[in-house]
Amino acid sequence: MNRLKNMVTAVGFYALKQGSISASHFNKELQRELEAWPEAYSILLKVLPNGSRIAFEKHQGKLRAISPKGDDFDLIVVFKTEDIAFRIITTLNNVPKAFTQNRLMVYGNTSDSMILIRVLNIVQSYLFPPILSMRVLKRVPKFTIGQHIGRIRLYTLGLLLGY
Repeated sequence: MNRLKNMVTAVGFYALKQGSISASHFNKELQRELEAWPEAYSILLKVLPNGSRIAFEKHQGKLRAISPKGDDFDLIVVFKTEDIAFRIITTLNNVPKAFTQNRLMVYGNTSDSMILIRVLNIVQSYLFPPILSMRVLKRVPKFTIGQHIGRIRLYTLGLLLGY
């Protein structure tokens, strides 16, 4: 079971990274959130003890993937166990609830971590169908035709190429 959880978490982290990068190219709300961070602002999400790691940075108003090596990042979010990361990735738990239950550690500016939560909520609304989004989002947005096209873009070009 641990091997399966590790694999699901790794795939989920990959989708979260690629989806975040993709959505930052077309979602205006996400782009407005990113305006608060300075250029080259870097984020690392990692799972303890030696699990998945993803990293990206703000570059020209959008997100791009960077190497997750080391710990020299502006904001670091640490999932305390593989099980916690698995539960969040599979929508059995949501990020705000995990924060309040002390299941995550955050190193960096608290207000910047709140921006990251809003960014991840936007990305999750694209990644998950509404029935699953209800489990992790306070309010599931009603998508316009343009947002549905964005979802198709995210599922195709975004997950494959990060664009």
